[in-house]
Amino acid sequence: MIFVIRNTLYGQTTYQQFDQYFSTSNHIKQFNGNALVAENKKVVYIKSIGFADFDTKKRLTENSQFPIASITKIFTSTAILQLKQKGRLRLDDPVKTYLPDFPYTEITIRQLLSNTSGLAQYYNLFDTIMFQFPEKIITNRDIIPTFIQYKTPLQFTPGEKWDYNNVNFCIAALIIEKITELSYQDYIKQNIFEPSNMKNSVVPINRKILQKNQVELYSFPNRYSTTLKNVKTIPENFRIDGRSNFYGNGGIVSTSEDLYKFVQALFSGKLIDKEELNEAFTPAKLNNGNLAGYKLENTKINYGLGWEMYDDEKDGKIVFHDGSITGLTSILAFNITKKQTLILLENTGNTSMYTVSNTVFNILNGISFTPPAENFVRQYGNAIAQGQFERAEYLVSSYQKTPKNYSITESEMNKLGYQLLRHNKKDAAISVFRTTTKIFPESWNAFDSYAEALLANGQKTKAIKMYQKSLELNPNNENGKQILLKINSK
Repeated sequence: MIFVIRNTLYGQTTYQQFDQYFSTSNHIKQFNGNALVAENKKVVYIKSIGFADFDTKKRLTENSQFPIASITKIFTSTAILQLKQKGRLRLDDPVKTYLPDFPYTEITIRQLLSNTSGLAQYYNLFDTIMFQFPEKIITNRDIIPTFIQYKTPLQFTPGEKWDYNNVNFCIAALIIEKITELSYQDYIKQNIFEPSNMKNSVVPINRKILQKNQVELYSFPNRYSTTLKNVKTIPENFRIDGRSNFYGNGGIVSTSEDLYKFVQALFSGKLIDKEELNEAFTPAKLNNGNLAGYKLENTKINYGLGWEMYDDEKDGKIVFHDGSITGLTSILAFNITKKQTLILLENTGNTSMYTVSNTVFNILNGISFTPPAENFVRQYGNAIAQGQFERAEYLVSSYQKTPKNYSITESEMNKLGYQLLRHNKKDAAISVFRTTTKIFPESWNAFDSYAEALLANGQKTKAIKMYQKSLELNPNNENGKQILLKINSK
């Protein structure tokens, strides 16, 4: 068991700040899980907050096991780098060198780990197979034969773009198996779990069978629900998710303490040497010389070999990987400059891990932070969907008086409105879009969406006015121009 060290540097004040932040987040249904924060090999905060099973009211403990989702990619990358260190592969070798049936001669192992391969996403890859064999569970070994059978084209020339793709790490897992003649599960256990003393971690053969201390996963069934449901009762978002057992891209089940043991082993040189570690944390370069990655909340996130990373002016270089599946969010982050570790495992899938991790680092470093706030969009959407218009108006008024008490984005409001439209709740959707234009009156897109909802409900005159308002705010709104032309030509 890992014990919290409370020394003079941190004291009770910082601990209380963490405790208050996570307790408040739990109270407003924005965090239910395990949190661990450490600096310089000392744990400064560790706590289990909420339920492992809401239905039975079983509480979380330090031994609660969570699927860690895409944090698994760090383990796959580490395994490949171990083989590279031992001279059993080179990162710029073609994948085909190790998997002769792999149909794309130009893709390298480095491009798999950096998500720059151009391989097709798996979501629509197996539709025909699932239809022909309804009982079949799709695994990594079905990917290459499917590429060959359907002559699946690449999405882009390898190295031309960055595209987050689970298939890359499924193929990397096959390479590990081919070189070592071990299953992925056995390799990870023998070469990462055991050297790191991770006794509560496993790569399950069948993800449907829960481990002894594994948590149940919960989620809101839609954007306007305020009641969490066990994900087993919620239809899968993608058919492949319920019919597959992929590994290498995700699947590891672990605990916050075990993940911290992994961090300690990794950065102490127990798993790979410094050269390989630095290579993992070096942003990949595209063919045009640009760094691979994406933008998140105005921050450029670069992607190395299985690791995401960014440089913070206040804190230095932070490397991380987050994970998300229905009913779960997770993150493992390490501040290389300040030797700070953050591990969050959350089993309601209702947390912006990037936002929370930034807040945790701010608390740790004595920087001001924004306290957790009530999700306005979900509360408002719930009121509107139930026809409780007085409650909805009260929420709007309350937000306008004290906006700091609520979290809200235009994007979330927009998504709520369109989901209500898809669910044939047209009046509710119109109310949402109308409110969005009040809260974000300078947004041309808010008026464009409002106009679309009005038009879908047969309110053509009002729709025309909203499209015109959208064009006033953005004369380059081509969608609005085309729709107005169609309306006026009838």
